[in-house]
Amino acid sequence: MTTRKPPPRNPAPSNSSASKWLPSIAATGVLGVVVLAGISGAGGNQSAATSTSSGGSIVDPSFTAPSSTLPSIVVGSDPAVQKTTLSQSVSNGSQGDDVKKVQQRLTDLGFAPGPIDGAFGENTRQSVWAYEKLILHTPRLEATGTVTNEMWQGMQDSITVQPRRRDGSGSTHVEIYLPEQVLIVFTADVPTLIAHVSSGELDDQGQPKEFCETGKFDTDANGEKLDPPIERQFCARAKTPGGVFRFKRFYDGKRISALGGMTNPWYFNYGIAVHGAEKVPLYPASHGCIRINQMLAKVFPAMVAKGDVVYVWGHDGKEPEQYSKNESLPSFNYDDPNASTTTSSTSTTVPKSTTSTSRPPTTTARPPNTTVAPATTVPTTTTTVSSPPST
Repeated sequence: MTTRKPPPRNPAPSNSSASKWLPSIAATGVLGVVVLAGISGAGGNQSAATSTSSGGSIVDPSFTAPSSTLPSIVVGSDPAVQKTTLSQSVSNGSQGDDVKKVQQRLTDLGFAPGPIDGAFGENTRQSVWAYEKLILHTPRLEATGTVTNEMWQGMQDSITVQPRRRDGSGSTHVEIYLPEQVLIVFTADVPTLIAHVSSGELDDQGQPKEFCETGKFDTDANGEKLDPPIERQFCARAKTPGGVFRFKRFYDGKRISALGGMTNPWYFNYGIAVHGAEKVPLYPASHGCIRINQMLAKVFPAMVAKGDVVYVWGHDGKEPEQYSKNESLPSFNYDDPNASTTTSSTSTTVPKSTTSTSRPPTTTARPPNTTVAPATTVPTTTTTVSSPPST
């Protein structure tokens, strides 16, 4: 698939329905005035970091981890604010004015529930999940997606979400919190999008889960096109590494990878991207990418640009700058040890070779009692390309 330069950043395009529900930077900036002196996001200096590789981490060896492991959430109470009440709790399937009020407030705070239409659907539910996990610190599997009147009272307080890493006025960066399964786009250190996400699936021990599948690869590990594509049976770990990265490339529209479809993927760590998906459950479920819902995938490309920094906080509690280059690498695919390899060009099933990048030595067998020249046989192998998961 060909690439194109994404449109200029515009969190709320005037010619799009997105302007009706995406938060405006100016409106959100008003909330910043309630931040108390001495309260700030965890310090970090992008310019002090050192880029290591095209897909790897930006590591600052002098970095000292901040004491706080949560983003700075400032909640102020103004007695002069006239709060409203909900006649009843609202959740998926609810309709009416109460839903509109909740949708408007979520939009004002940056949680992007979709159109403010009074219809509580999946997009609104996911935005409530993000609010519960980020603001209320609800464990990710305990989020309900339901707004009670008690929760609504707190939602009407003056709430400010500050970045853990300040990048300065005018810049845009993305922070991804794997423990909370939340992504935030910060522009000029103000949240312009807060989203529920689903990252790499975990096993019973909380480690990246191994998976084995058959897929057709049309690009190599560096995103270069393979012609013809290579079909392989492979395994990998559903790893979403922590670290500091930059957006490298963008694909416009639907891209079919070896592991499924992606909408508008923005790649930041080899084959790992932020992309739209049909399923964004309440738990980590991807092969390593950061899934967002399809509605957000339509506007996300206009909110970021190539070169923007992406900070990823891992499940192990480490700060992004504390991950080594190797720790920040994704799980590259490896041949399935229990399967044969099939090439797409010949459709011939061949024995699996222990060396995937070189031809085995020629074997010469001399038949007994014959003057016929010996036969030469060469076992068939395939050249495999290691590539990280991409959904």
